[in-house]
Amino acid sequence: MPAGSYHLGKSLLRVEQDAGSVTAIFADGTHEHGDLLIGADGGRSTVRELFLPGQQPDYAGCVAWRAMLDERDVPPAIHEELFAHFTYCLPPGELFLAYPVPGRNNETQPGQRAYNIVWYRPTTPAQLADFCTDANGKQHGTSIPPPLLRPAIIAWSKAQARALVAPQAAEIFERDPRPFFQGIFDFISPQIVFGRVALLGDAAFLARPHPGAGTTKCAIDAECLADSIASLDLDAGLAKYQRLQGAFGTGLVRQGQRDGSYLTDQHKPREQRRNKDMSWDVDDLMGDHDGRSMQVKRILDESRRV
Repeated sequence: MPAGSYHLGKSLLRVEQDAGSVTAIFADGTHEHGDLLIGADGGRSTVRELFLPGQQPDYAGCVAWRAMLDERDVPPAIHEELFAHFTYCLPPGELFLAYPVPGRNNETQPGQRAYNIVWYRPTTPAQLADFCTDANGKQHGTSIPPPLLRPAIIAWSKAQARALVAPQAAEIFERDPRPFFQGIFDFISPQIVFGRVALLGDAAFLARPHPGAGTTKCAIDAECLADSIASLDLDAGLAKYQRLQGAFGTGLVRQGQRDGSYLTDQHKPREQRRNKDMSWDVDDLMGDHDGRSMQVKRILDESRRV
């Protein structure tokens, strides 16, 4: 996109529309006018809030702790053992993933990359509220800016790594000076088209990451929207988009709930769990991952039969 297409520091206040056009009105008094407004503004979508007021994502009962270490900071012995590999650790009731990624400025040359950690942990709403309370006692809802995470919580997370995961992986987690976490949420939009406004990506449906299809889902949304409005008049195209992607998004959220039940069911009495055991073995894990592409294809095929 050309640089002139990006306008930073904008805060959307409201959207006005009639039968043939839509206008976005911003806090600085400016406005943008067009045929279609696409709300692709993430899981906490402002556009969605305007059209579905009061409807918020549901906390799934787990968080993903995140850490990343520059390749040059990984101790040589650990680098030799882990860096080229996708690593799994399986503490009971949890899932720890670690894998190489491009560097902080997208570098891919050896020595300039990074090693990334995502650690899914069952976390009660009370624990989440505590994690999201800063050192001054201010509670930040269900997320907190990483710099405001209390040092005691960071120290606790590193102690948990030492106690629960392989020492090589724990060493990488500990060396990140500022690990942070993300709450995991579900959201199924009852509607994704509102006149000349369409929701796309996480703004439309917020699925847990376990199906491994977040970017894929967003791309399919965009392709479907583009194809629908190119092949039909705008109103008919938007109706088609609502029908197809409403079914696809709902199916993907439901699949994420099934895939993530191993983690979130840990809070429940054993007899109420869909997954009865407290731990996965390697065969369970690899079987789950091997089927993911086919799961997403099945959901997409089913949505196209709507």
